[in-house]
Amino acid sequence: MNVSRATRRQVASLGALAALFVGVSLVFSPGAVLEAVSELSTRPALFLGVLLVLYLARPFLMWPVSALSITVGYVLGVEYGVPVAIAGTLVSNTIPFLLARYLRTDEGVVGFASRSSDRFVETTGEFRGVVAARLAPLPADAVSSASGLSGVSFGTYMVGTLVGESPWIAAEVIAGASMHSLSVHGLSHSLSLFAGATALSVLLLAGPAYRHVRDDSAPVLDS
Repeated sequence: MNVSRATRRQVASLGALAALFVGVSLVFSPGAVLEAVSELSTRPALFLGVLLVLYLARPFLMWPVSALSITVGYVLGVEYGVPVAIAGTLVSNTIPFLLARYLRTDEGVVGFASRSSDRFVETTGEFRGVVAARLAPLPADAVSSASGLSGVSFGTYMVGTLVGESPWIAAEVIAGASMHSLSVHGLSHSLSLFAGATALSVLLLAGPAYRHVRDDSAPVLDS
């Protein structure tokens, strides 16, 4: 099987990049770093400054964004934690989106991923597709990258991310806040939000998926 030069180059570059990110993530353990950050609770301005740096660096550290949302909930509680975590998540998730948009091409494996993302968006619609992908229990950076590789506009991506990520962020902040009292009540709310977000994602995708399958299976009549 012949492999194009673009594919070989992209696979080598992505492999080297993944190895670098894995190495960095092993050196900077999220548990140790976030534990130190949580101790800044008595210095709100410094805490928010460090938190912003971590949200910007998170995609390169390969940390789950949920770890930061839980830390925010632990330090700030639900009332202030939810808006702070939403703002931080939007900023953090925009980085892989913009990188993927910059790397978008029609060649190699990146081109294949771009075409696959385009087909998904064409089937679901831009806004519905972003919201459904965000509500589904998928890695945040994978969704951000796929959106960047597709033709989704920046504005639609941001609004869709806001709508789709909000239930997950709320659940994670509640879980973090509940750690102060080991509240089972708070954790049960988080599990309910997780389940509800996943179910809503399935409902959003059910209609477009059915129409896509129906159209593909419909017989073509010669005129």
